[in-house]
Amino acid sequence: MVDRNTVIGIGLLIIGFIVSSLGYVHAHNVPVAAFGFAVYIMGAMILLLVPEPVPRDAYQALLNDAIRNVELILEESALREKAYFLQTEDGEIRTFIPTSQPDKNNEAEGLSSSTLLQIKNAPFGLVADYGDLRGLLLIPPGAQLVKLAGVEKGADLEKALRSVLIEFSDLASSVLALEEGESKIMKIEIGKPTVTWESPSFKSCLGSTVSCIAGCVATVVKGQPVRIVDEKSDPALVRLSLKVV
Repeated sequence: MVDRNTVIGIGLLIIGFIVSSLGYVHAHNVPVAAFGFAVYIMGAMILLLVPEPVPRDAYQALLNDAIRNVELILEESALREKAYFLQTEDGEIRTFIPTSQPDKNNEAEGLSSSTLLQIKNAPFGLVADYGDLRGLLLIPPGAQLVKLAGVEKGADLEKALRSVLIEFSDLASSVLALEEGESKIMKIEIGKPTVTWESPSFKSCLGSTVSCIAGCVATVVKGQPVRIVDEKSDPALVRLSLKVV
């Protein structure tokens, strides 16, 4: 797959060559020819100096390894609860997967924000214990993509998702995000995801690959823990609902 920088560089080379040739040979217009030559030089500089981005296949291979490791952990621990995405005080993204909800009569609400605050401020470890609550604290696949893309708290959610999933990693072709006001629900649609591995335990807890990355983006943008409450996916479109805790 040809990267965007190469496409842009070659495009500018072609446009510059055509404009400068027409301006000098046919129109005998020096300013037009000079402009075309400048465009040609810009295209050459992009091809020569702009570093080539990491290929999409490399992202997929790295994510695949990370997901397989998490899948093994979840299979061994037999966890199926939905994960909570949170950002620690040092800026790292983590997911907390409880062994069970502390109150089965209020399972839809999940853990309280005060409990999650204790978890996010605790020293990092695989198993986290808080009173009668126990769970796994893991590094979600794709967390570093969010950091490398420069996503910050308070950013526009849709723009941040597009930056990470499309512009930076090329893991999807389109993103649409809609926030439902005071309900703290975020509806997200991700078109044509390029990574669709069969990892049932991973998907049960952290969602599909692009949904997991979307959860990482959302917790950074909102500055609060978030959780996937619903997801429907097929090869062409992923629909998910995230809730701010």
